[in-house]
Amino acid sequence: MDKFFEIWNWLMLTNVLNFIVMLAILYYISKKFDFAGKLENAREKVVEEIRASEDAKRQSEKEFQDNAQMASHIDEEIYNALGIAEKSANALGKKMLEDAKVITRGIITSTQKRIDAQVNLLYADLLKKTALTSVEVAKEHIKQELAEHTELHDKFIYESLNALDEVRQ
Repeated sequence: MDKFFEIWNWLMLTNVLNFIVMLAILYYISKKFDFAGKLENAREKVVEEIRASEDAKRQSEKEFQDNAQMASHIDEEIYNALGIAEKSANALGKKMLEDAKVITRGIITSTQKRIDAQVNLLYADLLKKTALTSVEVAKEHIKQELAEHTELHDKFIYESLNALDEVRQ
């Protein structure tokens, strides 16, 4: 029995009992609020969003390659048309050759403009899709930040009220 009291006195004099109680409380809190599960769910959402973004990127790259390939066929058609125009110009004479060269330059310029316009449309479409995907990822990130840091709600409300007060003045 003396041994028991010695151990009991030792536990009371040291912080071992406090430490054990604190561990038990922390364990209960972590089980109650399921921090690990919430972190895992958030991680899975981020992974899913990254995969979706990568899929969108791959799709955009494929569309870009397809459109670039289509644009390369336009060059072949132009060069075929130029060859026919040169043959006709040689047959009709020197004056017709000069007129054909003027027309050919116009076709090349027009075609180059069409190619440039098509490439610009492709870039714009790719940028638009990338921007939309970025906005969605940012929106989800902001939602997550607001969910994790509730004090940000009050901060944004006060900033909005201050902005409204400045607009009124």
